[in-house]
Amino acid sequence: MEYRTMNRKELAMELDISSSTLCKKMKKLDPVFLEHIKGHNLLLENEVKFIHENVEWRAKWEIGILDRK
Repeated sequence: MEYRTMNRKELAMELDISSSTLCKKMKKLDPVFLEHIKGHNLLLENEVKFIHENVEWRAKWEIGILDRK
């Protein structure tokens, strides 16, 4: 994935998920980071990279199965 400045809707499209799914997954991120980006229309490159690297992308049913191995 190319990290560039984008808004949340563009990030969701880039990740091939809906914007509501992205919001749900982002709620589990570090509260300090969420407070930092609160109210920002645009996410900077480093913020996009942080979100991409720290959000759990697996489905709930995959987490339990894959973590047991």
